[in-house]
Amino acid sequence: MGKIKPSKIKYVSYIMLQSVVYGVGNPLTKVAYESITPFWLLTFRFSIALFIFFVFFGKSVIAQLKTAKFSQYFPASLCMALAYITCNLALNWTSATNVGFLMSLPVIFTPLLGIVILRQKYDFRYLPLQIIVIIGLYLLCSNEGGFTLNKGDVFALITALALSGSLVFGKKSLESLDAITISATQAGVTAFMSIICALVFDDFNIVPNISPAAWGVIVYLALTCTCLAYVLQNSALVYLSSNTVSMLQCTQPILTAICSFIVLRETMSFRGILGGLIIIGSILVANLLETNGKSHQATKTGDKDYIGDGITATPK
Repeated sequence: MGKIKPSKIKYVSYIMLQSVVYGVGNPLTKVAYESITPFWLLTFRFSIALFIFFVFFGKSVIAQLKTAKFSQYFPASLCMALAYITCNLALNWTSATNVGFLMSLPVIFTPLLGIVILRQKYDFRYLPLQIIVIIGLYLLCSNEGGFTLNKGDVFALITALALSGSLVFGKKSLESLDAITISATQAGVTAFMSIICALVFDDFNIVPNISPAAWGVIVYLALTCTCLAYVLQNSALVYLSSNTVSMLQCTQPILTAICSFIVLRETMSFRGILGGLIIIGSILVANLLETNGKSHQATKTGDKDYIGDGITATPK
């Protein structure tokens, strides 16, 4: 059976929807921190997500993991776990808007990791766009004041690097496993690491005092920012390059800034709005470059169903 050429718009919309749920989830997480610590929030969030995955897809996930090599799923899962742990610590120590800015830096890190891990060639056409995106992100989040690097910002930088690793390793994992299995393993590893950190660093006595509002946030994060977002990202990675996904995820700080204003009253200046427009323009240009590049490659090779990055429409 031949390859099936997917609708690119469909998978672009997956990442845009992921940005929406993250944009809402970031400020809501700060609201939950009024009665719960980051590690306990992560423990409950990812335990619920893992339970949901196994209720609906348990047999398929177990069957694939039985035949899979440890190296095929663990690196991507470990990177994702590190990303979520450091992101939640960052949200506890700095503004949601700043976290949104720094979490979008995979647009810079992902191509570099792709060179090392996937042995991809770097496309220098994207370098000016990546620089412009960073300028736009800086304008979006610095507002009228300067951008200062505090403890929370450092953890958000680690988040960006870990997210880049999850994209690159996730792309490689999808050669052997489907999106649901990769998502379930990522949730499982994150839940395990979170509960260890919670038991070591946090006080269990806060658990009985978690407010109903915080429990509501935890359920939202488990269902949308974990189960749904993981599946959306891993499904899109089958058809889109990790570079494109990281570029599309730059819409997330715009949505975070909007939701942070509504929920937390974090404001945006004219510079912030200008930065958002720069990001959207850069994303459109980057996707136009990739579309033209793939069309040229398909014409050159005579393959009308060329997808790119060596990933076929149906993972093994």
